[in-house]
Amino acid sequence: MKAILACEKDGGIGKDGAMPWPHDKKDLQRFKRLTLGKTILMGSGTWESEGMPKPLPDRQNLVVSSRPLMLPPDVILLDDTNYKTLVVDFKVDWVIGGANLFNSLLHMFDEIHLSHLHKAYECDRHINLAQIEEKFDLLDSTIHLTHTYKIYKRKEKWRNKNV
Repeated sequence: MKAILACEKDGGIGKDGAMPWPHDKKDLQRFKRLTLGKTILMGSGTWESEGMPKPLPDRQNLVVSSRPLMLPPDVILLDDTNYKTLVVDFKVDWVIGGANLFNSLLHMFDEIHLSHLHKAYECDRHINLAQIEEKFDLLDSTIHLTHTYKIYKRKEKWRNKNV
C-alpha cells in the first residue's frame, strides 16, 4: 500500500478542512495519473474537504469514518474500528489523506509519495515528517518551483513492524 499527499514545509496538510495553499496543476495531474483506475482510501475529513470532486472519478473510493455518512452507492464506507484489517481485503492501492488516517497507517505503507512544499502555511492537521525520514529511505526527489516531489520506500528493518 502506498500513500500520496502534499504537505507544507513543517508537515501540515490542512487547515479547516482544506489545503491552505494554492493548487498546483502539474502536481494534481501527477496525483490523477498515479491514482487513476486504483483503489483509494481517505478519511471522512478528506471526503468532505472543499474543492474535491466526490467521488474521485475512475477510482474505487473508500472512506473511513466513525459516523454514518451519506455516500453515493459506488463509494464504500469503512467503520473506523476495523478499517486496518479491511484495507488488505479491499486491496487498497493509495491512501490520500487525511492526517489521522495517514499517521495511523504509517506502519503499513511500502511507499510514500510526498509533494513537500517549500513554504510554511498555517495548518491544523500534520503528518510526522521525522517518522517518515526514520522509517523510509528517500528513493527519488525532484525539485519544482513550489515543492519538492519525494518518493520514499520503507526501510527493510521497519518492514512488518507495527511501530
